[in-house]
Amino acid sequence: MSTITHVAESAGVSKATVSRVLSGTTPVKEATRARVLAAVEALSFSPNQAARSLASKKTYTIGLVTSHIDTAYYGPATSGIESALRGDDRHVILACGNGSLKGERDAVDFLVKRQVDALVLLTEYLSTEEIAKINSRCPVFALNQHFPDDEGHVISFDDFAGGEMATQHLIDKGHAKIAIVTGPLWKRDAYQRLLGCQKALKKSKTPLIYQGEGDFNVESGMAHMTAILALEQRPSAVFCSNDLMAMGALHICVQQGIKVPEEMAIIGFDDLSMSQYYTPSLSSIKLPLYQMAEATARLLLNAIYGTHYPIQSHFSPELIVRQST
Repeated sequence: MSTITHVAESAGVSKATVSRVLSGTTPVKEATRARVLAAVEALSFSPNQAARSLASKKTYTIGLVTSHIDTAYYGPATSGIESALRGDDRHVILACGNGSLKGERDAVDFLVKRQVDALVLLTEYLSTEEIAKINSRCPVFALNQHFPDDEGHVISFDDFAGGEMATQHLIDKGHAKIAIVTGPLWKRDAYQRLLGCQKALKKSKTPLIYQGEGDFNVESGMAHMTAILALEQRPSAVFCSNDLMAMGALHICVQQGIKVPEEMAIIGFDDLSMSQYYTPSLSSIKLPLYQMAEATARLLLNAIYGTHYPIQSHFSPELIVRQST
């Protein structure tokens, strides 16, 4: 059975250096760290986790709370976080809130009681004030959320600029009558996308023919597009605040024989991988979810375990133009 001595000899370093690399508590040159980790893998060395925990007062486990686990949004986010943490020999305990405030609270309590070193929140219903209180019990890191006095623990995305970009694209394509299907406006990202849309419309003096509040699911996109097509004064373009609603809207147009984009242009938001495979393919605003999730995990690793990963803390939208516009 391999020991820390074998690893040190294989990597050409001291046992203390091996310990520093494995604990992640002290800076180590990246080349040295790479040699040690290569030796660990080659020798199939497994440090005694209980001993590490007693020495460092850490469990080397991270709690991850998601509102859902079966959606096109939470899947890539969860995967990006888990992959980045596992790549640094940290393990994730996942708890799902099942789409309710009580569920998210129960998930947080479950993980905190298991003494995780930190929490990553991919939640919908926890308020900013409640997240701040949780952070006083256990360090909290979040993806594109907001909680007071701790912006250093959040990886953010400019939803306002994305909403403005999507709407401006429709205006630039010559559309003078535009509709928007928002997400739930109590959600910060949905509200910011609406504000960005309104800015672009105001700047160009373009009227908003229809505004409907959806729930970020396909069915609400279908319902709102049905209502839009029934209008006496029909818009020629629709901005849906996420791709799932845009797919629902597109489905209704195809079902009712409305040509896209000739009679109705549609743009979504998120740029889910499936968006490019629709017919017609869906224009969208790219939200680099997987990369943001990785950045969230590395932000946590730096803050909790003293690693030194370079961090991109803010991400900007990118317009992806496809057939639907």
